[in-house]
Amino acid sequence: MLAELAIANAAFSVIKQTLSNGKQLIDAGDAVNNYFTAEKAIAKKAASTSGNVLEAFQAKEQLARQEEELKFMLNKQRLHGYQDFLKFKAAYTRDMRDREKAVFKERIARNKAIEENVTLAIKVVAGLLIIFSILFGAAVYIKKNPSTLSGVLGNSTSFHKTTK
Repeated sequence: MLAELAIANAAFSVIKQTLSNGKQLIDAGDAVNNYFTAEKAIAKKAASTSGNVLEAFQAKEQLARQEEELKFMLNKQRLHGYQDFLKFKAAYTRDMRDREKAVFKERIARNKAIEENVTLAIKVVAGLLIIFSILFGAAVYIKKNPSTLSGVLGNSTSFHKTTK
């Protein structure tokens, strides 16, 4: 939790400096991404029952203070700046969720393809094993009973002409 809070604080300081210099929020680039990612991680850890409760509370409070400061700076910068930020944040969250779903679907498709390939390989190996077992059994039978083969082929001497 402390690592995520440190990332959020560092990203927020970059965002704050960018806005203080009169630039747009989008100019902060990676800092905005890092801030949103850390904010999401803190919210996830705070929602889980494991971990330090006081640490989670302090992290959420820190994020709330930063959110208020960001709201003030964005509204000072332009009219409806914070509302536009919230729209941007919602779109960003939606895009991230869609990317996660796409990655999850790709992983499922890849695992399904691997499973199908392994199943096919097992079936091929089993089929080859059966064929080789049948051939081995036939070879052993023919070796123990050579008269069976001569009955199928006929008299072996009839194939050769003998000349005197």
